[in-house]
Amino acid sequence: MFWSDWGKIPKIEVAHMDGNSRSVLVKKDLQWPNGLAIDRPANRLYWNDGKLNNIESCDLNGQDRRLILKDVPHPYGLVIVGNHMYWTDWQTQALHRAGKLRGTERRIIRGKLEGLMDVRAVQSDNIAENACGSNNGGCSHLCLRNPKSFSCSCPTGLLLAKNSSSICETLPSTFLLVSTRFAISRISFDTPQIWDYTLPIKNINDAVDLDFHWEHQLIYYTDIEHKVIRSINMKNLSDIKDVVQTTTDGIAVDWIANNIYWTNTDKKKIEVARLDGSHRKTVVGEKLQDPRSIAVFPRRGYLYWTDWDNPKIERSNLDGSSRMVLINEHITFPIGLVIDYVSKRLYWIDAKPNEEKIETSNLHGQNRIILDIEHTYPYSLTQNGDFIYWTDWRQKCVYRADKSSGKGKTVIRPNLDAAMGLTMVAQARQVGWNPCAVNNGGCKYICFFYNKTYSCECPDNLPNCNKEPTQRVPNKCSKNGYHCNTDYDNDDDDVPIYYNPYNNNFDDVMRPGTSRSDSFYIISLLIMLCIILLCIIFVAVLLFMREKSNEPTTNPTNPNNLEKKQFLWKRLKYDKSQERVYEETMGTNSPEVVSLIPVRLTPSSSKCDGMISDMERSPSVTPSQELTDHDPVI
Repeated sequence: MFWSDWGKIPKIEVAHMDGNSRSVLVKKDLQWPNGLAIDRPANRLYWNDGKLNNIESCDLNGQDRRLILKDVPHPYGLVIVGNHMYWTDWQTQALHRAGKLRGTERRIIRGKLEGLMDVRAVQSDNIAENACGSNNGGCSHLCLRNPKSFSCSCPTGLLLAKNSSSICETLPSTFLLVSTRFAISRISFDTPQIWDYTLPIKNINDAVDLDFHWEHQLIYYTDIEHKVIRSINMKNLSDIKDVVQTTTDGIAVDWIANNIYWTNTDKKKIEVARLDGSHRKTVVGEKLQDPRSIAVFPRRGYLYWTDWDNPKIERSNLDGSSRMVLINEHITFPIGLVIDYVSKRLYWIDAKPNEEKIETSNLHGQNRIILDIEHTYPYSLTQNGDFIYWTDWRQKCVYRADKSSGKGKTVIRPNLDAAMGLTMVAQARQVGWNPCAVNNGGCKYICFFYNKTYSCECPDNLPNCNKEPTQRVPNKCSKNGYHCNTDYDNDDDDVPIYYNPYNNNFDDVMRPGTSRSDSFYIISLLIMLCIILLCIIFVAVLLFMREKSNEPTTNPTNPNNLEKKQFLWKRLKYDKSQERVYEETMGTNSPEVVSLIPVRLTPSSSKCDGMISDMERSPSVTPSQELTDHDPVI
């Protein structure tokens, strides 16, 4: 196969049809090479140059280059038929013909053809032999020719199955899903080339947020134009179902209890239903004004969401009980809520115009850190492994950075117009167990896990249903086909805040690369050593004074000359007022709010920086930028 490249160094290249043995065929005296055409009987390649205004040819090895025609106004499409060549011309708006050897007998075949582009010839004797045979060469997806035979290849982002040279995997093991308003794209991390592939999903009009269910192989997305939540079968993209009719912004999947949660922005509440949309129930229906992003931690039984009215991040149990405000200071427009289930950290975007930032805290809103991601405008956020990923809807790209510091910012994929929602799809992000995983906990309708136990609840249309499970599931994983990571038995992330009253900065921020337990042991050890040292000094001084008590002192030590060391002890403080839910009206006419309302974007080039060549290199971890303000977050 042959192709032209209009880059900094214009050239014509050649490779086998499977992409191997790539080489440059022609690179001298080229500007805008296009209209490539092959003369199969003569084994020659023809092309025209829209900048140099000529038509040339060479043999299939790039040798024996010949100028066929010059001073052609603006040639574009080109084809060889018999002894003639045919080409389209943008300036003359006509289809032309001339002899293929010397350009003689030049004439216009048809004029007054506006918008002329390419031209092709349909010839019955121009059908090449099918090297792949009638069975596609035994390939599950692509059979690609080469000069000697053929090879099986896989679609973008997919690998050949283990121990197979012809069968491809049906899905990548790890990939990003990106909603681009009118489409959903997939970016696979299984292959070295990190390319986006637009999934052939019909009738997407305004996709905003999305999530997935790995075990059931389902994609869920919200379409605010159609006012619907839809599910898509990952292995059969034509299997699309309308799950819930509602106006929603954020969506989250509880993969253990098989429930979906969403923020209902019209009715100002948070709802839940089964994966198929049945048994719909309101879990948070009061004191919500502008709910946006939502996230769940099924193994802990936690539900998180953001509210733009009196901006805050809240948390409750999965059934909506034990509701509390986690963060309501130094926050403006929180969106893009995501949970790191391994490090047990909460991440979010504060989309305040011209002050956009990404922050993180523990699961209780403590130990806040501002990540170093300057000069970007994040909209949606996800996490996997050691990295966070976000869409930038101004610069039209997807970024990656170190999750603990924000350092090592890298463009994963540029030129993604209208990039909105983002989620990382990987089996490792949906593991764990709780009793709701076993036969829905014995519940007839909805099973909610929380506080190391669970309850059966009724949908809104059946408020008086039987809430007793048919059989109570014990709080112990049977390991019968389940991921038995019952980390709710070791709730070690309930770390209190240590506040220094002499420091106006946030003092609960931990440095990247350290843990609270490490810091505690180090500080405790230092304190013990200081106490022992002071005791030794005190005893030594006491003995010395006793021995010298009868001797005259000519030069006594003046205590006022001793430098006094002041030890500042951090004190433990817990603010019960966090459990209050505040209600305050915030007008939607605010220019800051209006500026965040997405609009249809027209195609344009990306402003993203160039791709870093070594994508696999992990960025170094450096200390994060700490929050600085006059009042600490408690």
